[in-house]
Amino acid sequence: MTERQRELYDKVKNASGNLILGDHQTGDDEAKAIAEALKVNKTVTWLILWATQIGHVGAQAIAEALKVNRTLKELHLHTNQIGDAGAQAIAEALEVNTALRRLDLGCNQIGKAGARAIAEALKANTTLTSLDLWESQIGDAGVQAIFEALKENATVTKLGLSDSQIGDAGAHAIAEALKVNKTLSCLKLCACQIGDAGAHAIAEALRVNKTVTTLYLHENQIGDAGARAIAEALRVNTTLTQLYLHMNQIGDVGAQAIAEALKLNTMVNELFLSGNQIGDIGVHAIAEALKVNTTVTELDLRYNCIGNVGLQAFDEMCQVNRTLSNFWIDGQINPLAFSLLPRLATAEDLHNVFHLLSSGLALEDQPTSLPALPNEIAELIMDEAHYWQGVQQSKRSEFDDEFPAYLILKVTLPQCVNGNSIRIKAIQVLRDWRKRPDNTANDPIIRQMRAGWQVQVRTSKSSRDELFESLYVGFV
Repeated sequence: MTERQRELYDKVKNASGNLILGDHQTGDDEAKAIAEALKVNKTVTWLILWATQIGHVGAQAIAEALKVNRTLKELHLHTNQIGDAGAQAIAEALEVNTALRRLDLGCNQIGKAGARAIAEALKANTTLTSLDLWESQIGDAGVQAIFEALKENATVTKLGLSDSQIGDAGAHAIAEALKVNKTLSCLKLCACQIGDAGAHAIAEALRVNKTVTTLYLHENQIGDAGARAIAEALRVNTTLTQLYLHMNQIGDVGAQAIAEALKLNTMVNELFLSGNQIGDIGVHAIAEALKVNTTVTELDLRYNCIGNVGLQAFDEMCQVNRTLSNFWIDGQINPLAFSLLPRLATAEDLHNVFHLLSSGLALEDQPTSLPALPNEIAELIMDEAHYWQGVQQSKRSEFDDEFPAYLILKVTLPQCVNGNSIRIKAIQVLRDWRKRPDNTANDPIIRQMRAGWQVQVRTSKSSRDELFESLYVGFV
């Protein structure tokens, strides 16, 4: 062993309780030393090996240790370089291991083959209760394999598949399993490219499922149709208590459907709808529902399109409701409008857009020459720009020495889309926290951006600094 390997071996061998070993200098050779120590250690119950250089060789060594170790309860191997071969080795270990309760393999390079191997292991394993495969490449086939296994598995209660390429097809496979699974209580499916069709399938499953209490569906592509389907399920579902639908494409129609469901539902106590496209009509419906609902205790409506009329309706509800203890409704965004005519935006267009935004006119008051940009053309980017769907050539990079790379997003606005010239520019909405009005939907500050410009966005150091709130990019 090298000096580094010997150091890690001794540290793990003599450790007890929780142990964190993540660093960028730990690779497969170091993982082998750690694995050898795990074979003899009888006191470590919780091990984190994250953000390392561990690949399939290191994963195979750890898998061999899991076959004999009887005390490790939680193993976190996220943000490594483990691929299908490593996942297959770990899956083989899960078939005989009877101690591990939680396994986190998120943000690796696991694909369909690795997912299938893990699925087979779940059919035999009777002790694992929590599995994370977030930000993987398992795709629809991998998802289908895992949920086929969950039709038989009776121990997994928490499953994380966020940031995976699941799509509507994968959502259908998930829904079929949820109809028969009787143990899963927490399901994380955020940023999985699930649209209305997938949401409808999951909603149908929620009508009969009796165990899921927490459902994460945020950062998907769910619109009003999907929201209506989920709302219909909430009318009859008697177990779901936490529902995360923020950063989707839900408008007033979807909000109205959810509101009607809340008049009947007596189980949901936490509802997250921030970063959607809900306006005054939608929030008015929600406010009316909360006058009779007595179970919702937390509600998030930030970063929607709610104006003064909607805020007034919400305030009136608060005078009556006695159960809503935590709610957020700040940071409202005025809907952006662009000219969609097949020509470059003129100075007059930009002036009109600025006027619309700064005056807070409602959509129905806009002139016909400036219709609202359709969802499939304009992408609403919320919550400090952690993802920018629809913008090409985007990558994370350092803003300056003080900010880590994961807080920075560097974007070059594309010159063309599908080979066609861009006809519409982009507008960035920035607000100074110190000068921010109570309802920013009625008084935003606008700054223009153009195709080809490079944009760097960073999160605020404090709430008193300028806060990035949203970006719309429009193409024709």
